[in-house]
Amino acid sequence: MADVKQDTPRTIDSILELLGSLGRYQLFQALLLAIGNMSVCFHLLNFVFIAQTVKQQCEVTPLYGNNTNTNYGTCDVSVQNTTTNVTSTHTCSAWTYDVQKDHSIVSEWDLVCGDVFFARLPQSLFIVGQGIGAATVSVMSDKFGRKPFLVVSHLLTTGAGLALAFSPNIAAFSALRLLNGIFQQGIVVCTYTMLMETFPRNRRIELSAFYTLSWSISTVLLTGTAYLLRDMDWRTLQLCFVSVSINVLLQIFFLGESLRWLITNKKAKRAIVLFKRAAKMNSVDVTNIQLPGIDTKKESVELSSTKGKYVETPSENTEHVQYSCLDLVRTKFMLKICAVVWFSWLVDSLTYFSLYLTSSSLSEDPYLNFFLNSLAEIPAGPLNWFVGRRWGRRFFFMFFHVLAGVCLLLATTVRALVVGQAASVTATALAFVGKIGNSACFNAMFVYAPEIYPTNLRSAGMGAGSTAARVGGMIAPFISILAAVAPWAPGTIFGVACLITAALNYFLPEPEGRELPQTIEDVKTWDKAPARG
Repeated sequence: MADVKQDTPRTIDSILELLGSLGRYQLFQALLLAIGNMSVCFHLLNFVFIAQTVKQQCEVTPLYGNNTNTNYGTCDVSVQNTTTNVTSTHTCSAWTYDVQKDHSIVSEWDLVCGDVFFARLPQSLFIVGQGIGAATVSVMSDKFGRKPFLVVSHLLTTGAGLALAFSPNIAAFSALRLLNGIFQQGIVVCTYTMLMETFPRNRRIELSAFYTLSWSISTVLLTGTAYLLRDMDWRTLQLCFVSVSINVLLQIFFLGESLRWLITNKKAKRAIVLFKRAAKMNSVDVTNIQLPGIDTKKESVELSSTKGKYVETPSENTEHVQYSCLDLVRTKFMLKICAVVWFSWLVDSLTYFSLYLTSSSLSEDPYLNFFLNSLAEIPAGPLNWFVGRRWGRRFFFMFFHVLAGVCLLLATTVRALVVGQAASVTATALAFVGKIGNSACFNAMFVYAPEIYPTNLRSAGMGAGSTAARVGGMIAPFISILAAVAPWAPGTIFGVACLITAALNYFLPEPEGRELPQTIEDVKTWDKAPARG
């Protein structure tokens, strides 16, 4: 067991470094959190497959007489009377599809033509639910702890996902999708917050790259699962997607609470127990180490005398600052940061989900399109590590927003003005690079946001920013309708919005090389260049 000299660390980061910044305990916690990414991904993006767009035609019905020529379209039937040469048009009341009736919620409940809005509504309601979840669970996890709400969110998400598979109609399906979004967002906010709080500043960028990569792998696994089960009905597919949530059992039994949260909120006994558990797993001797604001020796004696019961004894030496959600916008300094983060997340979310939910954004085949979008996610983590570590998070966001904006605008221009196979390949390649830039920014924001908010405002800040992102996600399912009317419009909107976001990112603070802030005053001391050393 490694020996650590007697010391009195002044910061929580010092404690995390003493434990070993990449010790077995920390890596095991990161793995448990990363495995939970599968649940987040499968519940969020499964809608692409269970609500898959299908080709339809008005059902053939011999109701128009013998002296007619009948043309059955996708939404209307045109009937020409051969005697009078008069043509009339009738709206379809029934359809036939190129797949089994229960292949998709679209075909099972006839969500086509005039009812196409209802085929997109459940995903928008899911995003609304995410906003509600971000605004509620995040605040509660700041007050009562990270792990309880992470586990509860997992369990409730699983329950809502199971219920979805037995929905009798689109109304029930939409309502359950809303609940699914509320509970799923609790997983997202708590997971990213815990990941950032588990590691010291010199390891956060590597862990963010690892976590982003785990998300990318999850999207690829989702694609493979959907493709292998492509002949199944949507209800069976939904049950298979939900089954990955069994990984919550690992978090229930093995995941620890955030040590940073315990220390900041003066949960002395629990902090000491967790601290010693981590030290034992990492083979580090912390006998003479004192936690910030906690008399370790004194609390250890009290812990033994109370036979392991948690009796909180607040310290008088360490500042304990409590914040409310209003502190996010109470001062001009925090309001500026929040406004830029919210707008960035909204734009990134709109672009990200629109490219996923538009089945032909990269390829006509929906499975290949989703797979290409998933592949575009993989470089996000390594790029965040390589660029962010060398030039800082601000430069990272500015550069990749410009890359995404320029490539998406060029792809739109090529598709609109040039025809031919070469033009199609060029536009697809440009859109793919634009997707890489967008994915890099979208995923990195989940890591950046916890770095700039104080500990007792961190989940609330994450929740508020994530809520703003849900606005973009709510609009995304309907982008395909806009694309059908004006094919050039989505790419133009995405491209211009990304360029505007790049300019606004200049005003963000730079967290690279700095400890996670405990107070708003800590953030105010940062400048716009990465800290070195």
